[in-house]
Amino acid sequence: MAEMQYISSQKLDFKQKDGKLKNQPRTSFIHSTIFTIQIQNAPFPHSGCCAFLQKDRFDVETIKMNTATNPGKYPKRFLRIVCLMTISLFAHLCSVNAQSGLHGRIVDFAGKPLENANVLLLNTKDSSLLKGTLTNAKGHYNFENIIAGKYLISVTHAGTNPDFSRHLEIGNKIEDIDISDITLNEHLAMLADVTVVAKKPLYEQKIDRLVINVASSITSAGSTALDVLERSPGVIVNRFANSLLINGKGSVIVMVNGKRNYMEIAAVVQMLAAMPSGNIERIEIITTPPAKYDADGNAGIINIVLKRNNEYGTNGSYALMAGYGKWEDNSVSLNINHRKGKINVFGNYSYYRSHQYQLWTNYHAVTHDNQFMEDYSESNRNSKTALHNGQIGLDYEINKKTIIGFLFTGSYRRWKMKADNYASVYTNKNLDTTVDIVNNELHTTASYGINLNMQHTFRPDEKLSVNLDYLDYTDKNPNDYNNAYFVHNAHSYNEKVRSDKITPLKFWIGTLDYERKLSKKVNIEAGLKGTASRLSNDVEVATLIQNSWEADPFLSNLHRLKESVGAAYSSFNLTFNDKTSLKTGLRYEYAHTVLGSATEELVNRHYSNLFPTFYILHKINDSNSVNFSYSRRISRPSFADLAPWVIFYDPKTFQTGNPYLLPSISDVITASYTYKDKILSISYNYSSHPINNQPELDEKINRLINTVTNGKRFQAVYINLALPFKITSWWTMQNNLSTGWYESTSFYKEEIKQGYFNFYGNSTQTFSLSKSLSLEVSGWYGSGGGWGLYNFSPLGSFDLGVNKKLEKIKSSLSLNVRNLINSLESRQNIYKPEQNLIINSAGIFGYRTFSITYNHRFGKDSVKGKRERTTGAEDEKNRAY
Repeated sequence: MAEMQYISSQKLDFKQKDGKLKNQPRTSFIHSTIFTIQIQNAPFPHSGCCAFLQKDRFDVETIKMNTATNPGKYPKRFLRIVCLMTISLFAHLCSVNAQSGLHGRIVDFAGKPLENANVLLLNTKDSSLLKGTLTNAKGHYNFENIIAGKYLISVTHAGTNPDFSRHLEIGNKIEDIDISDITLNEHLAMLADVTVVAKKPLYEQKIDRLVINVASSITSAGSTALDVLERSPGVIVNRFANSLLINGKGSVIVMVNGKRNYMEIAAVVQMLAAMPSGNIERIEIITTPPAKYDADGNAGIINIVLKRNNEYGTNGSYALMAGYGKWEDNSVSLNINHRKGKINVFGNYSYYRSHQYQLWTNYHAVTHDNQFMEDYSESNRNSKTALHNGQIGLDYEINKKTIIGFLFTGSYRRWKMKADNYASVYTNKNLDTTVDIVNNELHTTASYGINLNMQHTFRPDEKLSVNLDYLDYTDKNPNDYNNAYFVHNAHSYNEKVRSDKITPLKFWIGTLDYERKLSKKVNIEAGLKGTASRLSNDVEVATLIQNSWEADPFLSNLHRLKESVGAAYSSFNLTFNDKTSLKTGLRYEYAHTVLGSATEELVNRHYSNLFPTFYILHKINDSNSVNFSYSRRISRPSFADLAPWVIFYDPKTFQTGNPYLLPSISDVITASYTYKDKILSISYNYSSHPINNQPELDEKINRLINTVTNGKRFQAVYINLALPFKITSWWTMQNNLSTGWYESTSFYKEEIKQGYFNFYGNSTQTFSLSKSLSLEVSGWYGSGGGWGLYNFSPLGSFDLGVNKKLEKIKSSLSLNVRNLINSLESRQNIYKPEQNLIINSAGIFGYRTFSITYNHRFGKDSVKGKRERTTGAEDEKNRAY
């Protein structure tokens, strides 16, 4: 078996005739080391930097070199070519000739344009590569800034034979040359099985989102989805409040495979903390969602895309992870796909089990009647988490125009904890009362969803998609507390308390999406969506009194929520020319929310809004581009925020909701500049009535009630910088830097304005030690931040991973160390003595963890085209990943 490094993103087929490559010129490629082509039963000369086709055949006797194993041993022909390349480069640098442009189109044997064809501009004299590009959806390609000289264009595309243009000669006169169409014919025979292995960059900044290719990260192996998000630029994970922030803003919408998760954010965060990263392909952080998406979530959308393949036949992969930190940490995942004829059946399953020790501390203090009262509590938690996640789906192609699909998803999470808690009450620095609490908690969430979808293509540029979804969630959270009270170190009494929370949620969702190309330069999208939800929340807190459980009427209640949301949207894509494109959209949403208890109606609210979006992208040249975007979003209060239930953490610390919350509206403007693969973006956000976590301290008894309220306003300026570098052929670097200025105006007795700066840095270094062995070192640091009245302390981590590819058995093995320096201790505080408000909280959520992960893929490796189609309860265009 021989290997060749090649820059193409397409499958390479070669026409074979008598062991030779037919109609191939003498060519050398200077390339990146992104893809590895393995060609069986055909010797192919190769090196770490160049590969040659000589005399229209593979001439292994003439050229034998491998810089990895035979450094310094180069054949004379190679040295001559290096000299020619050096002279050519020097001549290019010294040239003062005028620069011209080349453009053309690539079509197939039927005359249809080919998208993503690999087009290379070669020097006719020595066939050295000067520039490379991919064709767009219309089959067009364009080369700019070409100096005088003689050139040749090489074209390849999956499923076709490679071809070449006529010889081109450009003079000193500035001109824009239109090359006639190049037609690629269907391949006649394959030389042998070809395997294309692609490694995507860890981060990809696109016009409206940051894409984190989790599968490309060695150090992500063995971790969880929440761990990956914690290392992501612009994302703040608050494990105290079980919440997420993007660019300093709350109200984040989480989607899995484009399907929105309607559970309360606290439950979603817990689910992410138990989702193994081995089952994740990528995570998309969408800060300015287009009109097609729900307008809810003023911070944006986090879309987690699970692994899925689209190859014909039966194939898949599985991963096994065994780890140990304070205690054991294990996971297993499986992906399988069967595609034959008109039927595609697919599915995946993952299981995660983690045994963890956590330490939480909480402190709050007030002054009342010349008495300084303090409350300190500590929770030592022994927790075990088990999460099952799976989906199975079917696509059936009724005919060439119509596809129907079915998808079933399900998950079950069981979190069991035993905690030894201690609470101390001080008055004027003197110990007053202590409480020893033994707490047993069980938190289970079970969900399933059913999706039916249909896509009909009227013609190649017009299609209609219909989706129907039913989602069902059930959240159960029973607790029991055995409390022993001591007054001035003398035992006073014992108390048994229990609490129970049952929250079933049901959703019915229907969507209709239409797409059509009105002209060569104008596309239109339009759609309708309706959502009906029914939720209930049954909370009971009871105390054992004389062998009888008596419910506390203040802490126990049943609340029900009914909500209906209707939406309509339309958007236009306009392509002015090859350099400038625009997308604009408008979404209308109407919502009706009713919330009540068993005895009264608390909320009956109707409201509607318009949500415009606007994007423009201009490509200055091959290396430089700029884009601009604007969007308006809404943050609706979640049910957990609205329901006035109460749950306590210790005898003087409670959590409750607020039925009088208002929705928050946000406007976001973003501008970005791209130079090759370097990206700079600047965004400004303004939110009215932001929804904040906020404390309320009862000054008479120093009782802390954590709740949610509407602030007055929030504004922020955020700057992101993505800096990937290729240091050497074996060392690549991805750096992400971001900083932001925030100003939050909230209320606590009076209006309080709080401003602060935030810095985040992330660096990932990847070292290719050999063809099959690589090392990855990554670290991240966040300087802290805030939300509402709270401030968050700095946080960071350092990770190390080694990956060994075992290509002969289609496998890989990874060794990882996460949180190497044990730095994951989070703190949040409020220090405003002038408002009689002092709060400090801290928690350790993770320890240094060692893990080993084994990945294996099975089935065919030949890449086939994927079947495009739409999905259900999300606002994504397709589900074919």
